[in-house]
Amino acid sequence: MASKRRPYWHTIGTPTSLVLYRTVERWRYALYFTEPSGVADGALDDPASSSAPGAAQDACRQKAEEFTHRRLEVLWCESDQPDWWTGTVTSTGPRPPV
Repeated sequence: MASKRRPYWHTIGTPTSLVLYRTVERWRYALYFTEPSGVADGALDDPASSSAPGAAQDACRQKAEEFTHRRLEVLWCESDQPDWWTGTVTSTGPRPPV
C-alpha cells in the first residue's frame, strides 16, 4: 500500500532569507521560512572557512536549494558584524510535483 505522507519539502514554508557566517571551523548558515514559519540551520562541509565569501554564498544557496527542492535566487548583503552576510530570496522556483 502506498504511503499518503507528503515529502518534507512539501510541508516547509517559502524560503525568504538566509544568514551566512564564518566560524573558525567552518561556514554556518540559517534558512528562514514563512507560511508556515520556521528555521533550518547547519554547517557547510565545503568550502573551507578560509575561502572567499562568494564561494560560501554559492554553497549556501545550493544547500538551500537541495533542502527546499526549489531553484532560488538570492541577493547577498554584508552585515554590520564581521564575517556575516544576509541573503534575501528574490525568486523561488516552483515546487516539484509529489
